[in-house]
Amino acid sequence: MVNLEGPWGTGPYILVEGFSRPNMRSDRMVLAANTNYWDPARFPRLQRIIFDNTLKQHEAVELVKTGEGHVDVVTELRPLDTLHVAESPFAKVVKNRGALLTLFGQFNMLKTGSPWRDVRLRQAANLAINREDLIRYAAKGNGVIIPALLPAQTFGHDPDLKPYPYEPARVRALLREAGYPDGLALSLIAPEDLEVQATVVSKMLEQGGFTVTLEVLDPTVLEQKTILSHLDRSPEHQPWDIALTSNHAEDGDFTGPLFLYNIFALDGSSDWVVEEPELRRLYEEVMSTVDLERRS
Repeated sequence: MVNLEGPWGTGPYILVEGFSRPNMRSDRMVLAANTNYWDPARFPRLQRIIFDNTLKQHEAVELVKTGEGHVDVVTELRPLDTLHVAESPFAKVVKNRGALLTLFGQFNMLKTGSPWRDVRLRQAANLAINREDLIRYAAKGNGVIIPALLPAQTFGHDPDLKPYPYEPARVRALLREAGYPDGLALSLIAPEDLEVQATVVSKMLEQGGFTVTLEVLDPTVLEQKTILSHLDRSPEHQPWDIALTSNHAEDGDFTGPLFLYNIFALDGSSDWVVEEPELRRLYEEVMSTVDLERRS
């Protein structure tokens, strides 16, 4: 279905041109108002919305700041850009607390000789990150620390889970236990829109005892490194160790957790982990459970 051009869709808007998938999208997408939509509270207020996927983030931000008529809305604004946009006579910044962006790192457990199959090294990398400082300096205070990948407002969030603390002394102890008393060299890759965060993360890892090589990649190259169906070489020969990435979550979204596992584990398009059989069993049980409280 997603390979076909529209019109298709049953929400407030109908996709009439282009396509969008987790690992691919057309250069141009056009949504038209669905005038037969059933919910008056969410009835479309715009006749037509055009998504221009050819513009890079910084290009779109510059266009929305310096004039009117070409770009009307830029989403996922980086915290460092908010001040510049707010100062523009053509644009304003609108914060949406209902739409959440979770930032996390993927370990490459599939490459030949991957050290990340040792849980002690994965724990060491997590304990090396001072999340409070990361939010303070890389996100200008716009963020909260969460355990795992689900924000508190998201369906399936476990309030009993605790985030990793910042414990630099424990980092070096775990490195020694895992056989790396002199530290471990790693390759960190990140998309262009997460360059600031990736830079801060790389410095924190280095302070913990890792030697970090950071590469900031454009979307096409990043896909060729992380999307299993688009790799430029086999998973076993992908040299990176940690890929910084992000995921959107909406308040009350029942499908968010399922989407995460469907993409980042369980043979998904970005499955770089070696999961335990128990995870697959639990996922299948959740998928076959209708009662929302039990599913949560």
